Amino acid sequence: MSTKDYPVVALDRFIEATRDSGYKTTASAVAELIDNSFEAGATSVTVSIGEANGPGKREVTFAVKDNGCGMKPSVLRLALQFGGSTRFNSRDHVGRYGMGLPNSSLSQARRLDVYSWTKPDSVWWSYLDVDEIASGRIASVPKPRRRRLTGIFAVDSPSGTIVRWSRCDRLNHKKAKTIKAKLSAELGRIFRRQILNGKSITINGEPVKSFDPLFLQKGENLVGASQYGPPISYQIQVPTARPDQKVSTVYVTFSELPVDKWHAFSNEEKRRYGISKGAGVSILRSDREIDCGWFFMGTKRKENYDDWWRCEVRFDARLDELFGVTHTKQGIHPTEELIGILAPDIEKIAHELNASVRRKFTEIKGHETSSEAQSQADSRDYLLEPPPTNGQSFSHYGVSHSTKSLVDPKVTLPGFAYRIEHKVLKELSFYVPLLSEREIVLLLNEDHPFYERVYAPIAHSASLDVKSTREFLELLLFAAARAECAVTTKTERACAGSLRESWSNVLAAFLG
Repeated sequence: MSTKDYPVVALDRFIEATRDSGYKTTASAVAELIDNSFEAGATSVTVSIGEANGPGKREVTFAVKDNGCGMKPSVLRLALQFGGSTRFNSRDHVGRYGMGLPNSSLSQARRLDVYSWTKPDSVWWSYLDVDEIASGRIASVPKPRRRRLTGIFAVDSPSGTIVRWSRCDRLNHKKAKTIKAKLSAELGRIFRRQILNGKSITINGEPVKSFDPLFLQKGENLVGASQYGPPISYQIQVPTARPDQKVSTVYVTFSELPVDKWHAFSNEEKRRYGISKGAGVSILRSDREIDCGWFFMGTKRKENYDDWWRCEVRFDARLDELFGVTHTKQGIHPTEELIGILAPDIEKIAHELNASVRRKFTEIKGHETSSEAQSQADSRDYLLEPPPTNGQSFSHYGVSHSTKSLVDPKVTLPGFAYRIEHKVLKELSFYVPLLSEREIVLLLNEDHPFYERVYAPIAHSASLDVKSTREFLELLLFAAARAECAVTTKTERACAGSLRESWSNVLAAFLG
């Protein structure tokens, strides 16, 4: 019989494999370190991102410093162990499994150094190094040793901890400036409640500002949304309850964005402000965001109108099993039991808010008067030979026919009525001409740079000079659309469409 020893974990392979375990972004890995800092009682966390000379190239380095309670040597060594924790499976804090520090750090870097002190004159240091572990040079966490800190690492609080990453080979971006910008935005959202409650996070000396995706609380975000009804609370049985913790509360809050005030923003502004692509639910565990997405919506599908309302679900760690919280605290997989409790109300209110947003956009559209160009084109079209009514399907683009243009008895002159519509289109053209029995619609692509940077600012301006520019620009576009609608054969229409798309691409390239 073989006497070969088979350890439960093949350490050299484990350390490389565990680096792939589930951190979506560099920010989510840094968030793990900030969780540890706040759990240690820190009121201030300083993130330093720098660049150092590496083998043949510049390398990004990270350091996260806090003024928490610090760690004694035995606790420091335990913290660097995978699964090592003084609070294993605790439901009283953010962390549970003792994987956060080593797992998050080595998911981004090959070297992790930790310095900690409970007294300013006694700093202890230990480390983990992927290459040393993989080569067998170290098989256990090195025994902590004393260190003297200087420069940006100098001790400036009675107690605290510094976590330093070097040989960073798995960061989302290669430049420190880009990493800082992305990190600031994500951390501001993840830790928005802690920041609003007075805790401080800085990155390279600049404070991270809170970002509220519900647009209710003041921060880096716009403010102006209104809360939709009072928060809904659910008393839920705790699956693994202690006698004194049998029930926990889930809170659900909705907000509605001010369509009347913000609808005129350009697409670029809507993206920058976090309005576009922001539909869904923000999930907060112990007041820290761990996920956001289309949760608890039942059969409701996501639409563009859903960008204009928000939902937030808050719970504490005692309900982790029901929410299906991942050990990296950056995702949920709710159980059918929990979905059955929350989804009926959330789906119902989601439909209500969607309908409210639709009504508001319809009202705004109803108050928009025809432009001078539309009136001019309407009055002069009779001079042109009618185009063949072979145009593209309105329904294909989700555009409705204008009742007025079809049946209004005041329309006595022959010729076509003109109208401008705009929406985000999947195709590349700046505009698409649509033709019906009595109407030509100029459908503008909101996702084209010319719409965002030229047309939308002109269309929303109150200046008389700019209004004149708008009239001539729209007449130019109406003329192009009218000419394309006059094309008769299928081959010619294909050529005209191809030329329009090519022109749109060149225009986008020139605008940059």
